[in-house]
Amino acid sequence: MNITAIIHEQIEWDGTAKAFQLKADQSIGDLWIAFPTEYSDERNAPFHFLDKEHETIFHSKIASCRQKKITSEHFYQSGNGHVFKTTWQGIPTERESLTYYALYLPEYAIPVEIKVTDTIDTSRQFSKSVFRDDEKNRYVVYVKCSSKYGQFGFGIYCRFHRDEIAFKTSSYLDDKTVDFYAHLDGWKWAISKDDAKQVEQVFTTNHIYMGDQYNTTQAGAVGPNASATGNTLVQSNYALPADTDYEKLAMELEKLKQLLLTKATNPEHYNAIGEVAKAEEAAKEKDGNKVIKSLKSSGKWVLDIANGIVANALFEIIKKCMGV
Repeated sequence: MNITAIIHEQIEWDGTAKAFQLKADQSIGDLWIAFPTEYSDERNAPFHFLDKEHETIFHSKIASCRQKKITSEHFYQSGNGHVFKTTWQGIPTERESLTYYALYLPEYAIPVEIKVTDTIDTSRQFSKSVFRDDEKNRYVVYVKCSSKYGQFGFGIYCRFHRDEIAFKTSSYLDDKTVDFYAHLDGWKWAISKDDAKQVEQVFTTNHIYMGDQYNTTQAGAVGPNASATGNTLVQSNYALPADTDYEKLAMELEKLKQLLLTKATNPEHYNAIGEVAKAEEAAKEKDGNKVIKSLKSSGKWVLDIANGIVANALFEIIKKCMGV
């Protein structure tokens, strides 16, 4: 994946932190990276660098970066654990460029709560990816920095505790964690700039948050049951039956998600898995409209994998969501 910049931050138990930026420019060229789950090679950073020179630059920045003491307002003990919180503002963004923020928690820290919020509307949470890095014995929080306004800002809140024994078997998941590549505004990069403006105008007119997730292989979506193919918006009137067993549906979707993870081979597949995960969470909340929207957005690959493997009831729901 070609990105514009990496913002790296690493905190320690003694309340110190290192933070720096590695940015693509004329001196180092394009910055190509991969997520830690994509290669099994040894990795001493939150990403794999496809260019060895970039990895060398990254490590030189870590070595030369000043270690600063975090104030007690932003790093403190809470009960049996610790809290770290900080705000980043003014991160430049533009179309066809991407910046990633990566936060390394202290060694053997197990996260209990992670929130990434809008600096303007703190009630609005952004998605994030959370990865347990067994090579460094640290959790990493990844935030995709993108905005149509030319700059991006966010606040991050992490509550965690230390447990060396439980670390290797621990995990973290909440309703705002997404798999790598499964991001909420990917649809904007699949269409032209002019078309994106038109779709955004439809979203604004219908009071739909731009943070909602839409199909990254389609042009746009309007309303809880809408999808888009090419430049044509298509409205589906399908709704889940009133007697839907949402608990069973959530369990079946979880099984499907685990199956898909064993079959995924490219970024589009992980986008689709992210949609199935959202459908699972929506089923737990008994929100039929969100289930339909997410399954509709998951795409043909999910339908093909599900065929003949998942329960017939779930397969029929997926088919109807996609208008098949």
